[in-house]
Amino acid sequence: MPTDPLNIHVDLSALQATFFRRLQHQLDVTKVLQIGCVRVTAEEVAEQGEFGAFVPANGAQLTHDDAKAEAQDWLLRGFLRDAIEAAGLFLDECLQVCEVFPLVAKGSAKAVELHRVFHDLPRENHKLHFPQKLEKLKRQFGITTRFNANVLSLNKARTCVVHRLGVVSALDTDDTGVLKVTFQHAKFLARGQETGHELVIDRPGIVTTEDSMLELHFVDSERHFKIGDRVRLQAHELYDTIITLWRFGLTAAQALEVYGKSLGIQLPPPSEA
Repeated sequence: MPTDPLNIHVDLSALQATFFRRLQHQLDVTKVLQIGCVRVTAEEVAEQGEFGAFVPANGAQLTHDDAKAEAQDWLLRGFLRDAIEAAGLFLDECLQVCEVFPLVAKGSAKAVELHRVFHDLPRENHKLHFPQKLEKLKRQFGITTRFNANVLSLNKARTCVVHRLGVVSALDTDDTGVLKVTFQHAKFLARGQETGHELVIDRPGIVTTEDSMLELHFVDSERHFKIGDRVRLQAHELYDTIITLWRFGLTAAQALEVYGKSLGIQLPPPSEA
């Protein structure tokens, strides 16, 4: 069967940008919902008429404070579910690029090859679980990042909050009986130009005592949950989740560039971490 010449454009920066837009939209929505959960009053809820007056379980209504706490948990479950879903779609696209690269390097392809790469494989890859997608990228294409362990831990937290309402079970823990969630945390330091003294800037209103340079550092942060604990992340940890996934996306795209160049493909570099 004859082969057809190929003209395929691969834009790794666009791949990144799509993932980052999804993360940005989730962050924007989460901020609105988080502030709403904190500020809503019992009177405002009582005045809300759009839900009608139907009571499916009279006497079982939550108190206002309990409803707010449950709303926070519901927000967490939705946030983790959607954040990992966005990362999963990004991995689908990374796998697609890796499958396409050999055809681009060859410069031509048979119709059956094109059908497999653009029809069969995307469906197969989408059905893989999140850890399996990461494992396939590493095993088959050598694509990995220093943040794989972070995103895998976030996926385990997502599984717990989505399937077990956030109550940690033996299905969620490691050999030590702990569910460990690791984040990348953005840490701002003011470094004195004369003394070299480091001052952590972690809230508004901190004043330096000398001329200082502001530095941004990314550091690991961990939360441990035991069996029976409820997974509840703080607002800043939701932000750290976005940072972790953002850094993962940057380094994954860079690894794709390295793989493409190893096949002789010239690519414009994606953004740097």
